[in-house]
Amino acid sequence: MIDFVAFDSFGIKSMCTKIVTNDVKIVIDPGIAIETNSFPIPLFNRLMLVDKYERKIRKTMKECDVAIITHYHYDHHIPEGNLYNGKKLLIKHPEKNINKSQKNRAKYFLEQVKGNEIFYADNEESKFGGTKIRFTKPLWHGTMGTKLGFVVGVIIENKEKIFFTSDIDGPYIEEYADMIIKENPDVLVIDGPPTYLLGYIVSYENLKKSIKNLKKIVEKTDFKIMLLDHHLLRDYRYRDLLHEVYETGEKLGKNVLTAAEYSGRKPAVIEGYERYGPTKWKTWERH
Repeated sequence: MIDFVAFDSFGIKSMCTKIVTNDVKIVIDPGIAIETNSFPIPLFNRLMLVDKYERKIRKTMKECDVAIITHYHYDHHIPEGNLYNGKKLLIKHPEKNINKSQKNRAKYFLEQVKGNEIFYADNEESKFGGTKIRFTKPLWHGTMGTKLGFVVGVIIENKEKIFFTSDIDGPYIEEYADMIIKENPDVLVIDGPPTYLLGYIVSYENLKKSIKNLKKIVEKTDFKIMLLDHHLLRDYRYRDLLHEVYETGEKLGKNVLTAAEYSGRKPAVIEGYERYGPTKWKTWERH
């Protein structure tokens, strides 16, 4: 069983995912943050969504045995020791392949969870009965050489194979698309490119690379579900900008969905756009 607990298509920054097998209950990246002011929903509403989904994440954590943290951005972990009491922690290495900011956050987090069983996950493997959890090598958080540092992807195998990429921003890097294709997961949880920063932090050339690699994944992977969400769902233009990816999925009869759509709902960024109108970068404005 897989539960998409909190995602950007719900209106908050998160990729929190719960996976339950007959052996273990796992939560990946129990973190949350408020959407930026460019998100087409007023501040009060965004704060209410953070409150709602933080409560959901906390409830989910009480039900799990294992917590996985792929990196130390706050939309991927809540740095609060009590939240992890009694949990086995499989976490991105706090000192290797990590930038200064995340290294400091990792140090603080480890101080909060003293007493927990902790396993450094990078390129390693854990087993819980018949459930295997594998981790990728450290992957760039976006473009090669980015100052944002590294993340680890997660592959969980039981009756199905689930691949949770974490923040690879696209992917921009073709090697990462090839890795996903080689794994050929039944369920792929992947963050799209942060197009809301297009022309500022994200170049059009890198968007082109991301579209090419996502199309390749759709064409060459036999997934049942490709959950494309997170950074991408901060931009109400996402389907237009990535229309080639969605058209490829429709042509091949493959499910390329957001977490909201999987739940039978309209993405929050689209609801906001329809209710409040378009936005300008950095600041929402009523038109």
